[in-house]
Amino acid sequence: MRYVRVRISGPNTDSPVTTLAATSGIERVQLLAGGVAETETPTYTLSVRGSEARIREVFEDSADVLAWEIAGTEANLAYVYVQFEAPPQVGWLREQLTRNSLVVLLPATFHADSVELTVVGTQDDLSAVFETLPAGMKSTVLEVGTYQDSTHRGHSLTDRQRTVVKTAHEMGYYDQPRNASHQEIANELDCAASTVGEHLQKAEKQLVGALFE
Repeated sequence: MRYVRVRISGPNTDSPVTTLAATSGIERVQLLAGGVAETETPTYTLSVRGSEARIREVFEDSADVLAWEIAGTEANLAYVYVQFEAPPQVGWLREQLTRNSLVVLLPATFHADSVELTVVGTQDDLSAVFETLPAGMKSTVLEVGTYQDSTHRGHSLTDRQRTVVKTAHEMGYYDQPRNASHQEIANELDCAASTVGEHLQKAEKQLVGALFE
């Protein structure tokens, strides 16, 4: 079995949960468990790090929230139950990411404009679901690897490595013939050429490892 850690964003995915994640005073929102009986009105159990007052403010002010309760708090961390009216895209994701061999590993982390989660399944099922996202919805793969015995054996790039590889690609470093040098990429990123070489080498090792694992 394979796994993909992915960040999904797009239009029409806003919900009270993403609103909460974007709220000042809220540091992190994670999904711990979710009901699956109704995709239009999902029920979530969340862990929320941040202000309890801001949690109450967001859910009390949202017309889409049908029911909610703070089940407990500890050291700036609240455990929250919420049921809400969800946009169609949320229902689509809930259905597609649990089809055939696919399983979503929790927790999933909500951001203001996206959700970050890990999906386990066969290579064919994983490829199929991310190739058929609705128009406007975007997926960014953060990590891939083999899933076995509840362990992740993955290959991920750091944010800096991703930036260097993306810049190198855009500047033609991987073209034949090569159209950019380490120094030219370094000038673009305002760093040393040796730093560019180090980041590219580590990133390429990770990506090749993922390909041939």
